[in-house]
Amino acid sequence: MRLPLLVLTLAAMAQAAVNEQAIAEVAAGKLKVAKASWWGFDPADSTKALQAAINSNVPKLVVDNVGQPWVVTPLRLVSNQEIEFEKGVEVVAKKGEFKGTNDSLLSADLKENIILRGYGATLRMQRADYDGPDYKHAEWRHCLSLKSCSNVRVEGLTLAESGGDGIYLGTAKQWVTNLNVTIKDVVLDKNYRQGISVITAENLLIENTIMRDTAGTAPMAGIDFEPNHPQERLLNVVMRNCVTENNKGGGFVYYVPNLDASSEQR
Repeated sequence: MRLPLLVLTLAAMAQAAVNEQAIAEVAAGKLKVAKASWWGFDPADSTKALQAAINSNVPKLVVDNVGQPWVVTPLRLVSNQEIEFEKGVEVVAKKGEFKGTNDSLLSADLKENIILRGYGATLRMQRADYDGPDYKHAEWRHCLSLKSCSNVRVEGLTLAESGGDGIYLGTAKQWVTNLNVTIKDVVLDKNYRQGISVITAENLLIENTIMRDTAGTAPMAGIDFEPNHPQERLLNVVMRNCVTENNKGGGFVYYVPNLDASSEQR
């Protein structure tokens, strides 16, 4: 009887208790920085806790290193929030989930003023699983999906093993581009379709970024610039000190037949 009791005790210890007082102070605006574990931690599935932490709208959310991965189903970002992932943190897609063909690990539609910073932290999906018989084939299960967003910074993170792109810059509303996006010191590793896809962006800076080992479904590029309509934009796009390596497709791919003389691009 002692062994089952020990197992139950260890399982209970692995789950973080909810800090109701701290959560109340965040809700009252008294605390501007919060730890995600205040909303709890469950090693089997921390989606509820982490989404609640994001939805608190605290100006700065620290996803703390609790010694185990934060296992989650799709998460939605909010405007006006900085999320800092502590060194060593892994946010991992829950196995057997992400059955929707557009299910992404983190996504934001029509949001603004977002910072995702995580030097030494990783956002990881289950790329090999999505090719299996339990999943409908798709190429849009991204690690980070940004659609029609503005004022976004992504720094220091590794985004790995998505069922689509490491980072996708698309549209949530017709002709509304992504504006003022910076991707810096990021590693895109072993993604399924691309390291980065840029459908539409204005004032995009990608700096000190590595895009490697993309394989799975075409184009399998390090980065692909691929607008879908003439009204989509590629304006003031700068790549500085970036590396592509060992991608099954091209390193830097530009597929722009959908643009025409009326399109805004430079």
